[in-house]
Amino acid sequence: MRRGWKMALSWGLRCCRRVLSWVPVLVIVLVVLWSYYAYVFELCLVTVLSPAEKVIYLIFYHAIFVFFTWTYWKSIFTLPQQPNQKFHLSYSDKERYENEERPEVQKQMLIDMAKKLPVYTRTGSGAVRFCDRCHLIKPDRCHHCSVCAMCVLKMDHHCPWGNCPVFAQSSMFFFSSLWPACFLSAL
Repeated sequence: MRRGWKMALSWGLRCCRRVLSWVPVLVIVLVVLWSYYAYVFELCLVTVLSPAEKVIYLIFYHAIFVFFTWTYWKSIFTLPQQPNQKFHLSYSDKERYENEERPEVQKQMLIDMAKKLPVYTRTGSGAVRFCDRCHLIKPDRCHHCSVCAMCVLKMDHHCPWGNCPVFAQSSMFFFSSLWPACFLSAL
């Protein structure tokens, strides 16, 4: 009975954390929507009197706005690249590794398994990098994202403003969304 209560509490906390992690994204969306209203309706449609000037302002603004929206969307929803299946331990290797109690033998087992993989980066003590949560031998530049609960190739950090890990493919979209954001904020 008591264990079920703890599991329900843990599930509730994970659910709340997952919902609250989208608050910064919601803040950005609300700021962008407010700026859209302020620029299009208040400035262009109400304040500017010349119809030709309104059209030029609106076309210019919408081109940049659409580019910003697309790149921000892509930076949030581009799926992280995960290591291949060959980096995951087989079921028998995983059982052998978990049943072994001596750390030096575990270290040697990982070295033997990593010989056939393209892994060059080691830990400070010379051991093969291994993720205990995902049960895989980490390839070079692979890190475990604790928020997403997965190993991500070429990961930099988990960005709270996009609620996603920043990695090689998503950083291109992120940096592409910065210049229109700066330009739109200057207008």
